[in-house]
Amino acid sequence: MRIQRARENVFELQATSQELSSLVAAARMSLEIMQRSPEAAPREAVETLERVLQDFDAARTRMTEAG
Repeated sequence: MRIQRARENVFELQATSQELSSLVAAARMSLEIMQRSPEAAPREAVETLERVLQDFDAARTRMTEAG
């Protein structure tokens, strides 16, 4: 895995499909835990993670549809 800073607050990630899959799975598990236990994380963190995963799913759908 490689991570580079493209500019302030923007990173470029190069990962294998297995690495990316592991990161997304961990994010989904974390979100589930945070949603089940509201005291586990601030609401803002939960909303941010929800948005990130939604953006990932939308990008994956676009990539799949593009071939």
